[in-house]
Amino acid sequence: MDMDLSAASEGLAHGYCLLWDQQLLWLHAVSDGLIALSYFVIPIALVRFIRRRPDVPFNSVFVCFCAFIVLCGATHLLGIWNIWVPDWWLTGTVKAATAIASVATAGLLIYLLPQAIALPSPAQLRAANAQLEAANAALRDEVAQRTAAQAALAAARAEAETMVEVRTAELATANASLRRSEMRYRAAVDATADFIWTVSPAGVPAANSGWAEFTGFSESELAVDRSHFVHPDDRDWVMRRWRHALESTERFDAQHRLRRPDGTWRHVQVTAVPVRDDAGRVVEWIGVHKDVSERIENEQRLRAMSEQLQQAQRLESVGRLAGGIAHDFNNLLTVITGASDALLHDLGPAHPSRVDAEDIVSAANRAAALTAQLLAYSRKQVLQARPVALDHTLAGLRDLLERLIGEQIRVEIMPSPAPAIVLADPNQLEQVILNMAVNARDAMPQGGTLTFEVAPVQMTEPPANEYFDLPPGDYVRLVVRDTGVGMDEGTRSQIFEPFFTTKERGRGTGLGLSMVYGIVRQSGGRIYVESQLGQGTRFTIFLPRSTAAVSDVSSNVVAPTIGGHGTVLVVEDAEDVRLFVVRMLQRAGYTVRAAADGIEAMALLARDASTIDLLLTDVIMPGMNGRELADRVVQDRPDIGVLFMSGYTDNAIVHHGVLDGRTPFIHKPFTTDELLAAVRRVLAERARPAGDARADGAHGA
Repeated sequence: MDMDLSAASEGLAHGYCLLWDQQLLWLHAVSDGLIALSYFVIPIALVRFIRRRPDVPFNSVFVCFCAFIVLCGATHLLGIWNIWVPDWWLTGTVKAATAIASVATAGLLIYLLPQAIALPSPAQLRAANAQLEAANAALRDEVAQRTAAQAALAAARAEAETMVEVRTAELATANASLRRSEMRYRAAVDATADFIWTVSPAGVPAANSGWAEFTGFSESELAVDRSHFVHPDDRDWVMRRWRHALESTERFDAQHRLRRPDGTWRHVQVTAVPVRDDAGRVVEWIGVHKDVSERIENEQRLRAMSEQLQQAQRLESVGRLAGGIAHDFNNLLTVITGASDALLHDLGPAHPSRVDAEDIVSAANRAAALTAQLLAYSRKQVLQARPVALDHTLAGLRDLLERLIGEQIRVEIMPSPAPAIVLADPNQLEQVILNMAVNARDAMPQGGTLTFEVAPVQMTEPPANEYFDLPPGDYVRLVVRDTGVGMDEGTRSQIFEPFFTTKERGRGTGLGLSMVYGIVRQSGGRIYVESQLGQGTRFTIFLPRSTAAVSDVSSNVVAPTIGGHGTVLVVEDAEDVRLFVVRMLQRAGYTVRAAADGIEAMALLARDASTIDLLLTDVIMPGMNGRELADRVVQDRPDIGVLFMSGYTDNAIVHHGVLDGRTPFIHKPFTTDELLAAVRRVLAERARPAGDARADGAHGA
C-alpha cells in the first residue's frame, strides 16, 4: 500500500509488523498485560514488607529494585499501547529510565555485597541457638536453686528471649536471601548449559541421573569409564587436560566429540571449576556440558562453501583467459589447416613435398583438438544439443570403455530406474564419459572397479555443503566411482584447472578433466568430486533433465564440387582468415566480395546488394557482430543466404553456447572441403522452392 514520507518517518505501529492478525495482536496484548500486572504486584509486596519491617537493612536496594520492576512493567504496558499507537519517544524514555534504575540497582548490589557476605552463616546461627539453649537450661537450674534471684533471672531470660527472636528473624532473612541467590545462580547456569554435574576433588562423579538424559545412555552403561564415550581422536588429550586440572586445581575447558547411542558424534563444550572451602581446599568440582554441534556444523559448512566459491572463481578466471587464447589461435589454425589442405590437393602422391604438407595437416589437426579442449573448458565452444538418453549412451559405449581401460578393470553400469533424458551435445557427452573413464583407469594401475550410476533426481531447495551452488530443479545425476588410489586435498582442488596433471611428462596434457568441467557447465550442469587417499574417487555430475523425446538427427551434408557459382560476401575482421577464405572460394569458382567488419559490409551492400547470393560472416567482430549484421541484411534482402563462422561463441548466435540446429554454422578451424560443403548447402537451401522450405521448416520444428 502507498504511504507518504511524513507518515513513514513517524514509524509504524507494531500491529503493522504483526500483519494486523487479530489473534496474534491479542496474544501479544494479553501476554504483555499479564507480565505488566505481575511486575506491579512485586513492588507492592516489597513496599508493604519495608513499611512493616523498617529495621531490615538494605532498604535502599529494595527501593531501587521496586523502581526497576515498575519501569519494566511500564515497558510491557507501552508494548500494548505501541501495537496501535507508535509512540516510540515515550517508549524510549521509559526504557532509558529502566536502564538507569537497573544500573543503580546493580551498583547498590555490588556496594552492599560485602555486608551481605558478612551476615552470619547458618552454622554460626545454629551454634548461637545451641549456646542460648544451654544458657536457658542453666538459668532454669539457677532459678530452682536460687529462688531469691528469681526476679533477676526472669529479667535476664526475657532479655535473652528477645535476642533470640531478633537473631531468628535475621536468620530467616538470610536464608531467604540465600535461596534467592541459589535460584538466580541455577537459572543463569541453565541458560548457558545443557547439563550440570559435580565430581569429588579426586574426579569421582557424583550420582546424577542427568548424565543419562544428556547422553542418551542408561545409567548402567554410564557406570563404566565415561571416557569411553569420548571420540578416540579426542580422548587422550581431553583426559590429559582433565588430569592436569585435577592436579593443579585450575579451571578446565575443552571442546570434544561425544558419542550418541546411534553411533554418531556430537560436539560438546565442557567447563569445570573447583569449589573451595574457607581454607582454600577443593571440596568438589562443578561442571557443565553444552551441545555446540549445530554451531560447529555451520562453521564447517560455511568454510566448505567459501573454499568452493574461491575455487569456482579461480576456474572462471582461468577459463576466460583460455577462451581468449583459443579464439585467436583458432583464426591462425583456420589459415594453417585450410592452406595445408589445399596444398595437399595440388601436390601429387609422388611429390617430394607431400610428406611435409601431410605433417603440417597432422600438426594442425592436433593443435585444433587442443584448442577445442581449451574452448570446452572455457565454455566457449558451440554445442549442438539435442535430447539424449544418458543411460542409453552409457550402454552404447560399454564395449568401447572395456577396450579403453583394459581387462584388469571391471566396468559396472547401473541403469536409471526412470527415463534419464538430458539436453546435450551427444558427441561432447561421450567425450565426458570417455575422459572420466581414462582418468579412472590411470588411478587404478593395479586394477579395480569403475562404476557408472545414472538416476533422475529432484532438488526442491538449494542443497548445503558440497552442492551449495546447484539451483533447485529436475536433474539427471551421473555418478562415476572408482576404487583407485584417490587424491589428497591439494590435488582435488586443482584437478579441473587446465594443464594440471599428476602424470609424468608425456603421458597427458592436463586438459581431460578441464574439458569435462567446461562441457558440463556449458550444458547447464554441475560437477563435484569427493576423494581421499587410498579410498578411491567419486565424481557426481548433475545435468538438467529434459522432457523432450529422444530423436535421431542425421547429417545433411552436400558434397563440394569444383565450379561453384554465385556471389559470396565474406565479412571477417582477421585479415589472414579473410584472405584465405576469399582465395578458397575464388579457386572454387565463386565471385567474392570481402569486408573487414559490419560497417564496411553494409556500405558495400548499399552500393550493390542485388548481386550478393550469400553472406558468409564471422560471429565475433568489433562494433557490429555477425548476428546483428545478418539481421540487418536479411531485413532488406530476405532471399539472401547466411552462413556464420566462428571458433568461439559469445551468445550472439547461440543460447549459453548451445546452437539452434536450424542456424547455418561452420566451426573454425575448417578445411577447404568443409568450407565449400557448407557454402554449397546454404546456397542449395536458398535455391529450393518456397513450399519445400516451409515443409522442412515445419518438420524441423
